[in-house]
Amino acid sequence: MTVYRCSGRAPPQTALREWGGGGGGGISKKSGVGGTCVHMFGSALLNPCNGFCFVTAKMLRAKAATKKYRRYSQSTLEECIRKVQSGDLSVKKASQEYAIPKTTLLDKLSGRRPVSSTQGPSPILTVDEEEKLVEWIFHMNRIGYGQTRRGLCFTVKKILDDDGRDNPFKDNLPGPHWVRAFLRRHPNVSERMGEALGVERAYLTAAKLEKWFDEFVGFMNSTEVEDGEVLLLDPTRIFNCDESGFPLAGKTEKVLAPTGVKYVYQYSNSDRRQITVMACMSAAGLFIEPMLIFPNSRFRYNPLEGAPDSFCIGRSSNGWMNTEVFFEWVANHFLPTVRKEKVKLPVLLLLDGHAAHINLETTKFCAENHIILYCLPAHSSHILQPCDISLFGSLKKAWWAEVTRWKTANIGQVVNKMNFAAVFAPVWRRCARADIAVSGFEAAGLYPLNKDRFDREKLGPSAIFGQAQTPSTPTSSASPSASTNTQQSPPSTSSSATALSSSIAPTPPTVPASPAHQLSKHAEASIALRVLEATLTEEKVWLFNHRYEEDYDVDTDALYNSWRKIKDQTREAPAAHPAETATPPADAFEAHLRFPRAPDRPLGRKRKGEELPHALSGEVYRKYMEKKRKDKEDEETRKRVNREKREATKKKKEEAKKKKKKPTTPDPSSESDDGDINENTCAGCQREYDGEEEDWLGCEACPRWYHRRCTDIMNVTEMSDSELRDLDWQCANCM
Repeated sequence: MTVYRCSGRAPPQTALREWGGGGGGGISKKSGVGGTCVHMFGSALLNPCNGFCFVTAKMLRAKAATKKYRRYSQSTLEECIRKVQSGDLSVKKASQEYAIPKTTLLDKLSGRRPVSSTQGPSPILTVDEEEKLVEWIFHMNRIGYGQTRRGLCFTVKKILDDDGRDNPFKDNLPGPHWVRAFLRRHPNVSERMGEALGVERAYLTAAKLEKWFDEFVGFMNSTEVEDGEVLLLDPTRIFNCDESGFPLAGKTEKVLAPTGVKYVYQYSNSDRRQITVMACMSAAGLFIEPMLIFPNSRFRYNPLEGAPDSFCIGRSSNGWMNTEVFFEWVANHFLPTVRKEKVKLPVLLLLDGHAAHINLETTKFCAENHIILYCLPAHSSHILQPCDISLFGSLKKAWWAEVTRWKTANIGQVVNKMNFAAVFAPVWRRCARADIAVSGFEAAGLYPLNKDRFDREKLGPSAIFGQAQTPSTPTSSASPSASTNTQQSPPSTSSSATALSSSIAPTPPTVPASPAHQLSKHAEASIALRVLEATLTEEKVWLFNHRYEEDYDVDTDALYNSWRKIKDQTREAPAAHPAETATPPADAFEAHLRFPRAPDRPLGRKRKGEELPHALSGEVYRKYMEKKRKDKEDEETRKRVNREKREATKKKKEEAKKKKKKPTTPDPSSESDDGDINENTCAGCQREYDGEEEDWLGCEACPRWYHRRCTDIMNVTEMSDSELRDLDWQCANCM
């Protein structure tokens, strides 16, 4: 490192210009005499120098302005070249208008330099290989297996380990600098926070949701619903309710702290419990005041202190929703509010099928009071639940901010059950807006009713999981690159697999229209073939390749014909762009950029029995609940009777055992000596008592005990306990 010391001489003009200092002194490598040098160290204060001020070369260059290499984008350059080539602008005029050097335009137009070019050394991976990596990242994200920066680096390491090409990475593992450069080269790739997706939601498909919409419309148009068609057109009569938990501890955030400090704390609550909030809103923007469910049965304080009187309270042992609390909310809060707002009955209340919302009393009450309870499809709250789509997201965000603000305003205090309502009330007032409710119903396709409106991008993981259990899938073509339409295919194995290849084929991402960001048809076909083969077994892939090599023509196998069409496209030579040399991806990419394979059977537990109706307040569901309650009562009665019988039998056996243990007068004519009989062993096999009373049988004349199998009674193992009790049996020693 070069160190400069003040020498008392005038500094060079470059040093003055770069450093921003100056005065009667100077800067030199040699040790000079002390002078009257003054300088500025990044501030407005002038510090006198006594000759012992050391400045490094890096400090001299610190304020030097860096020259930007290109002040225009690639799209601007391409647009400028198109206008020059079309004759709209001259080279000089285009250079002035787009601020692009004239020599650059001449080089691009003459072909001496490619239109798409970069500065610096070439990347480790070629353009085609990086495009293949980007496509793999996009597809893994669509099916719920998004890649992290660390995961991407390890994937590239595996590829480089197998490929063997030279690279500057240690142990072939790229570092953070390569990741940042990769993201700069591909601006369509960004880092996002992933949302947890349960395996049940991964099996949800568009066909299931569309079927629910058809059944919903059919029920509303049936004779069981009064003016169902009119109700679906009235947003004031369509409601949705759901509950969500709000933690008392709040959420930690990034805060400002001294650089390099080891520990950064935030004052918070150690209570990790949460308060459940029951929310309800209509498609017209009417909000039912929330119910706050506390984990307690009795209060020594007012839990709603600081909240409006319109809020209501619920109680449960754990603070969660249950059937009793839900019935109380419907009967004592929802229906009175609907009548107070003069909403025309009947009203439609959409809710999820959680067990806490379903019991016979609630369904009967809703049927008697003109409330139509209709259940949404299972595990579809993130797609069809308006409260989940638009309300709870804004509520949670506002809740975290309000908790932080409240703790700052009340130093030393934390949010607990006593002040939860006061802190939550302003959050509800800010978020309970009509536009939030309207947008939630519209995004779910519930009002206006439109089964094509819900967000199908959220169903991406079903391309892998859902199709594995679906016999037929809507498809418009056997080609994997074709998009899915509403045309229904017959339920067959070949059509199912063909639809699977159509649904999971990756769609090329939207990128700028430049050669560096365009996938060739050959690359698209290769990706589609790789995705299709990932859904097949190894035997099936081997069979298809054998047929292809032998040039078989199998007209009856639609899946093979689709695979063969894609295979033909991969055999065609890709067209190389004149401005760049396309290098085919290495075989290592084929080995490591693989897509998850659809499981042979659903991972979740399969529900037994018939499918239940979604109309919870309908007559069919009420009859089902009544039958279920009766069956449960009969089962409890049967268990109680059997338990009483077992207890009575056990009592009789104990009494009989005590009776046999009483001393008896020995028979002089008997050859056996009862005093030497061991009652804890079987007199037949001489094995000790094992604790199984039901397997033992005693003699009525002597204290001997036998296993059932050790007696001379025919079919003794098939006899019931009552038959054995009535049997007057004597052993061979007493007969």
